Amino acid sequence: MGVTVRNGGAAVLTYVYCLLHRSRAPSTGRAPRGLAGTAAPRAVAAGPDLWLIAANAPAVAYDAAAIERGLKDLDWVARRALGHARVVEHFSATGTVLPMRLFTLFRSDARAVAHVARSRARLERDLARVAGRREWGVRLSLDVRAARARARETVRRRVGPGPDGTRFLVMKRDEMAVARHLAAGGRERARDLHARLRRHADDVRTRPPLEAAGDARLLLDAAFLVRGAREVAFRKAVRRESERLAGEGFGVTLTGPWPPYSFVGARR
Repeated sequence: MGVTVRNGGAAVLTYVYCLLHRSRAPSTGRAPRGLAGTAAPRAVAAGPDLWLIAANAPAVAYDAAAIERGLKDLDWVARRALGHARVVEHFSATGTVLPMRLFTLFRSDARAVAHVARSRARLERDLARVAGRREWGVRLSLDVRAARARARETVRRRVGPGPDGTRFLVMKRDEMAVARHLAAGGRERARDLHARLRRHADDVRTRPPLEAAGDARLLLDAAFLVRGAREVAFRKAVRRESERLAGEGFGVTLTGPWPPYSFVGARR
């Protein structure tokens, strides 16, 4: 990564938030500030009906060495990720956006525009895929402690009274069987929820589920690309599935809508 010296002699880079597709240059007057230390967002013409939403970023704060240092501080990264997201979401209301990855930097505006020109065919396919659509996040989780407590009580009632030693062994055996059933049932519920919601979306991306906080086990972490005309049906389907699964101890969380972060440069 190189640097460009602009007015005043300060070395600056071009930070890019997103690529915006619209016929006229967007107004940037009310755009949020974005990353700490950067200038206000501005629109850079990048081809017919294409605009880069960019900002001047001081090299001393955003060159490769500075970012490498910053990545060791989660709070530093989180604050900049929030600033990045605010700008992308602001412009997503003005046209079709392709969000750039956090810390997408170029030596100059010209380098950024050249990158768009080289990638034009792929970017146009991405724009066509996400136009008129937004991303919704869905997570399915299971409260393991609560589920095991319910299962333990069910086993206790089924086993009934008997010699303490025998009763203990039978209960432990049945509890282990219930634990295996919960694990298998969770995977089945995740596949079923994915399939039911997929009917209302144009595309979906899943991430490997990580352990959720506390006693919750994350079973499904998915992003659905939903066109505007189908959002009401999609949200109703999520609410319906949430109510159905709640009785079994599963929780469904819906987030969004977001710009299509998960579908930029995705497989086709």
